[in-house]
Amino acid sequence: MKKMKSILMIAFLPAILFAQQPKIVSDATISFSVSNSSASGQSALGTKTIYIKGKDVKVDLLSNTFRQTIFYNSNTGSATILKEVGQSKYISNYTADEWKKANEIYNGITVSFTSDTKKILDYNCKQATLKLKNGNTYTVYYTSDIIPSVTENPFEFKGVPGLVLEYESSLSGNEKIIYTANSINFNPVPSLEFEIPKKGYRILH
Repeated sequence: MKKMKSILMIAFLPAILFAQQPKIVSDATISFSVSNSSASGQSALGTKTIYIKGKDVKVDLLSNTFRQTIFYNSNTGSATILKEVGQSKYISNYTADEWKKANEIYNGITVSFTSDTKKILDYNCKQATLKLKNGNTYTVYYTSDIIPSVTENPFEFKGVPGLVLEYESSLSGNEKIIYTANSINFNPVPSLEFEIPKKGYRILH
């Protein structure tokens, strides 16, 4: 009987190990709601959409007053930012070194993991607190079931072992901006999403 139990355990072991393996995703569209939280309550600010395809990522931020799009390629480390405010359109191009410098506030970031969890989009998400060298902290909830082929910002979420589905950034006082995922689509992302416009934008960088 003991021998039979051992055989059964060995037989099921590969399936157990496979089930525990995270899913590496190279095509995904993740939509977030963006809200402002303060002592007076919570209000909607806009939306954020992340497009992942291979080593490319595109992040769209949209509100009633502006639109910002970030293109980042993890192979080259280069980035491009598009901004639209009213009828004005701007474009900024960054080399890998320039993009690192633009994100140097995240240099030396430390991650502390907690036992808190939250369910987001049917994923069991773990909590982590990230602390900057200037003392500022922000909280993220991530799922370790999904590993994106490229993250939206390799500097801001460095050390987080999974896909961030909720996070907050602090404003003045007790105000916070909260980003919460409300949908994930794993269908192939069209290459057209990553085409950077050549005309119609004023060059800022």
